[in-house]
Amino acid sequence: MAEEGRAIQGEGLQVQGGQVVIGAWSKDLMQVVAQCAQLRGLLREGRIEDARLFLQAHRAEEQAALVTFDGCPEEVLSLTGMDAHGLPGYRTAVVDLLPTEILTSLIAPPLAEERFNVEVLRALSPTAFARTVEETLDPVYQQELRIKVSWEWLEAVAALADPSKAAALLRQTDSALLEEAILDRLDHLDLGAVVAGVADGAFTFSRLQAFVEGLTGGRPGDYIEDVATAAVLDALYEAAPELLSQLVCSAARRMGGV
Repeated sequence: MAEEGRAIQGEGLQVQGGQVVIGAWSKDLMQVVAQCAQLRGLLREGRIEDARLFLQAHRAEEQAALVTFDGCPEEVLSLTGMDAHGLPGYRTAVVDLLPTEILTSLIAPPLAEERFNVEVLRALSPTAFARTVEETLDPVYQQELRIKVSWEWLEAVAALADPSKAAALLRQTDSALLEEAILDRLDHLDLGAVVAGVADGAFTFSRLQAFVEGLTGGRPGDYIEDVATAAVLDALYEAAPELLSQLVCSAARRMGGV
């Protein structure tokens, strides 16, 4: 459980002095801590239905606070959308209010068998996703690390295996942040390769030119040997091909290729 002095920042939940604040809603921190203890006691006793009813009786802001200050936030979050039959679920209205540090720990849990908890990502609205990506990258100044973090966000979106949801999330996000993810993947794309031309070679069309025109000359994975890179770019191509073209062209321009 979080200590009273813990600083949680972001457009979602924040702690300001002795108050937990979410937008216009606020509550005394110690009251929230006491509620956390009550909820955790129900879960410890195996009274899942009572815990569900207790949590869902509160407004979304209070539920977000209880998720944030619990020692196992995923367990509590799964109660927010749980139905009467005990099927766990994440409520978008609550997920969207969580601070970035909690969201990132839920989406990429360090000890989970799967690298990403895609159900948390699926519950996240595009606006909240964009905010979370921005806030994870805002304090990172070293370019290699920024590239790594932004690429991990693309990996998480690709893991959704849901082109419609992926497109909604990515199109809401600042493309300049996503562009950084592509910077060290340009070699995999072999942008100088000829993908079209005439028999005598008088005219050729490079893969980069195809991206400029909004066409990739086939799925990226068709000509990328690195399996992990191919999987992410194929998912991006399937979700938002025009965005992929934009990101590749912008990254190539930054690298002096356009």
